Amino acid sequence: MEELYKSLLSGADTLTEQLKGQLFGMTELEGPVLILVDERSQWCANHPSRTSFLSEHPELLQAMCGQIDDGDDPCVYEVEDGCVVGTQLATETTHCGYFLIFLPGYRGQMVQANMDLFDLLLGQTQLICQLIEKNNQLHHLQLTGMSRNSSVLCSR
Repeated sequence: MEELYKSLLSGADTLTEQLKGQLFGMTELEGPVLILVDERSQWCANHPSRTSFLSEHPELLQAMCGQIDDGDDPCVYEVEDGCVVGTQLATETTHCGYFLIFLPGYRGQMVQANMDLFDLLLGQTQLICQLIEKNNQLHHLQLTGMSRNSSVLCSR
């Protein structure tokens, strides 16, 4: 039973789905586009219709994630219609992929001038990811404890 709880409440896919649920409703349609990228380079966005640059140029995603992996974290990457700021998402135990923010109409210089603000925003996203994982660990411990004490599940 413990393995069942663990599989339900841990892992990068679970954290990515939970993070998506927390973040994707937070921006206006005309605002920034939030993009989550998993370890398999599969991505999802809160406004997918505004991410044509990723569909048309899939090598951009590899380049951005590679730049982050090479230590340029957060990275700033200019694309045709704007700029992307990205960071790696990881907790103490799980590599969750990458978090990218597409800023339509922005240029790299504008992002660099406001990098303190973007660092803060990316750090908050990292913190949300860590809190979700801690919450999942707590639920796992509670469910494990309840199943150990359950007279229905015990075979004595």
